[in-house]
Amino acid sequence: MITGNIGGIKTVILERLESLYDLIIDNDNVLSYELVEEMNEITKLIKKELCVVISRRGNVTGISVGNVSSAEIPPMDFASKKLSGFRVIHTHPTGDSTLSSMDTSALVELKLDAIVAIGVKENVQDITINIGFCEVSNNSLTFKEFKNLSLEASLQLNFREKVTYIDKLIYKIEQYEDNVERAILVGTDSEESLEELIGLAEACNVVPVYTVLQKKNKINSAFYAGQGKVQEIARLRQLKNANVVIFDDELSGSQVRNLEEVIKCKIIDRTTLILDIFARRAKTTEGILQVELAILNHKLPRLRDANANLSRIKGGVGVKGGVGSRGPGEKKLETDRRHIEFRIEEIKNALTKVLDQRTVQRVRRTKNNISRVAIVGYTNAGKSTLRNKLCEIFAPASISKEGVLEADMLFATLDTTVRAVTLSDNRKIALSDTVGFISKLPHELVTAFKSTLEEVIESDLLLHVVDASNEEAINQIQSVNLVLNELNAKDKNTIIVLNKVDKASEENLKKIHEFLKGEKIIEVSAIKGLNLNELLHIIGMEIPTKLIEKEFIIPYTEQKLISILHENSSVISEVYSEEGTHIKALVHEEIYKRCMDFEVQALS
Repeated sequence: MITGNIGGIKTVILERLESLYDLIIDNDNVLSYELVEEMNEITKLIKKELCVVISRRGNVTGISVGNVSSAEIPPMDFASKKLSGFRVIHTHPTGDSTLSSMDTSALVELKLDAIVAIGVKENVQDITINIGFCEVSNNSLTFKEFKNLSLEASLQLNFREKVTYIDKLIYKIEQYEDNVERAILVGTDSEESLEELIGLAEACNVVPVYTVLQKKNKINSAFYAGQGKVQEIARLRQLKNANVVIFDDELSGSQVRNLEEVIKCKIIDRTTLILDIFARRAKTTEGILQVELAILNHKLPRLRDANANLSRIKGGVGVKGGVGSRGPGEKKLETDRRHIEFRIEEIKNALTKVLDQRTVQRVRRTKNNISRVAIVGYTNAGKSTLRNKLCEIFAPASISKEGVLEADMLFATLDTTVRAVTLSDNRKIALSDTVGFISKLPHELVTAFKSTLEEVIESDLLLHVVDASNEEAINQIQSVNLVLNELNAKDKNTIIVLNKVDKASEENLKKIHEFLKGEKIIEVSAIKGLNLNELLHIIGMEIPTKLIEKEFIIPYTEQKLISILHENSSVISEVYSEEGTHIKALVHEEIYKRCMDFEVQALS
């Protein structure tokens, strides 16, 4: 059977085309002299492009006729984890045998054994032939083209050897791809934002293989990027053997669906990527619930878009209720929506219980006159390292708890931890490390993590940690301030902690200081322990002073009170006498109440 543009072609020519099915091509050769000669002659007669598909057994399985510049490839049954097992031979009536971008794209996308272009000439001996084979480079499928070969040189190529070798390499790639996601990253904002997207992808164990940046003022409502750019991304996905494309912004459900139809692979956006990272990082019950809540809140409004094709299945013949009643697609959509809404309510109730427990803990700390200090900052600014170092050096000796994860990656830690730290005057503070912020932080995450971020809201002092070595530090500061604004915590007493100063340039530090003019700033290196004593001193000056100077004579029968004073107060002097221990100390109200029976009254 001959397919394609056969209108107007004489019957005798169609019969000649049908006779091509009788040819058998040697398994070692990509083509044969008889096939090339006949395709060259017929193309000259009809002045249209011919396309012939040959199986690896050498049988002609499909023939199509196109126009002067292209022809549709006849249908083929593809192999899964190796080359397709088919080669495509086609003619170029113009006489130029160069493989077009459509030719090489079809070669890679369809994983053809080979694609051959015959530049048609008057004499078959004068024709040139270009042959493209798939090739593997850096675990990506690409192509190699043999250009301007004579017919004799084309017949000498060892076809079987080449495809057998490539088959093995592709099989290895496919096995590799089963376990690894390889992504093309697409941004329309800035190179810095795209660089951050690379970090997010790597934090999610995705391998970035290529980046595309298209700066534009207007977003395409159907595809986000322009249609030309989408086609370019589709070709790049084939060439780079990518199996996912990640967009550096939030996409609607319809945009994801449209892009998947054109690009032919999984499409995710920045929000989905961040949510996935949070899902991987959450360890505590509260963290897991908060992430699930964020994911469901993100999914719910996109459910109708994502299932629009199902909602079009309406009632009709054989459907109870007749024309216009709800079909199975709409029922499925409604069931999914109700299930998600029910689960959201379940999670909210569970988080309310956790929030109640956290409130009790905060009340207990308030009763003990323990000031609360929260560490905030952009993700990967060094918050966890700073928190671990402060706890390692200044935590009470009686408290020994495991530190939080430190790693040079975005969102290395997720769950909030609270630890006690002792100041130089023996006061204790509750130091909490919160989840890192990021530009374009999904609103669903801010909402879901509000119970966790209440440590920020309820704190007496914020330590805003900034990566001073990052050239984007000022933009990161602004991103953190946006989230703090959303939490109504922007006006809280704050110390700006410029971290990683050991790696920061003088120029960058100067720019940051100029931007933060008027703020309370200290430069530290958490990893090297630089200026941490000074930081703790500043914290002591900035948190509310709740200590009063008192003098006691504690009888030797009440020596446990001496231990309490040493542990919870700043002892100024201590003298032993016959009456007991004469001690002068800065104490807070709770400790004073326990010792007030032994207070030395001032002489009037």
